[in-house]
Amino acid sequence: MAKKIIGIMIFLCVILAGATLYIEGQEDHTGPEIIDDGSADLIYSPDMSETELLEGISAIDDKDGDVSDTLTVESVYEIDDSSVVVSYAAKDNDNNITKYKRTLKAENTKEDEEDEDSPAKDEGSSEETSENTEDKAEQSGEETAETAASPTEAPKQDEAETLRQEQEALADAMPSQNPRIYLTEYLVKIPVGSSWNPLDHVSEIEDDQDDMYALWRKIQVVDNVNPSAAGTYECTYNVVDSQNNDSNHATIKVIVE
Repeated sequence: MAKKIIGIMIFLCVILAGATLYIEGQEDHTGPEIIDDGSADLIYSPDMSETELLEGISAIDDKDGDVSDTLTVESVYEIDDSSVVVSYAAKDNDNNITKYKRTLKAENTKEDEEDEDSPAKDEGSSEETSENTEDKAEQSGEETAETAASPTEAPKQDEAETLRQEQEALADAMPSQNPRIYLTEYLVKIPVGSSWNPLDHVSEIEDDQDDMYALWRKIQVVDNVNPSAAGTYECTYNVVDSQNNDSNHATIKVIVE
């Protein structure tokens, strides 16, 4: 009798396990596809609305169809004076999220401001006496000689690249048994009032034992960024692996303006 009961219990467990696997197989784990039709020839400016930034972007889900109404602009950050990267997100009815980034040309407002602020040349100043011209020529010759005698000063390195090199050097210097966390960038600029998701800026996690997907769920973030108020903030990331080894503490500088 006992063997019969045990057999029935095993049979029921097999049925239950099969039903569970079937239900999980029917669940939707795939996020929608974000489509950039390439038709929008946008020039980014800081006063653009979210609707304008979403021009040419749509989202289609295999199960739910058109979910473009869930599209949001998560962040906008500068690459240089002439371009920005816009980060988008969309989700389906099962809360599967897809993210997408595109690069837009940006208005070069700095050059325009410099042109407006530069004073007009005085026409009368072009009429110099021959004596002043000779004095300036002598001074120019002296300056040229001094310049030739002194070594050329190297241009200052871009701050974003400097931060990248410093942060990645700290990661590379970690002991071999410790995980290493790398970010997509270490300096970003976002407009006041835009959304901010620190995990958007995690690029890669390396470890000698644990895989990236296991470590991704263990990322610890100290996020001091307030996207509603202009200012300069820092956000720090680290991860501890299954052997309790701590990673480097990667820091991103966030300028809200």
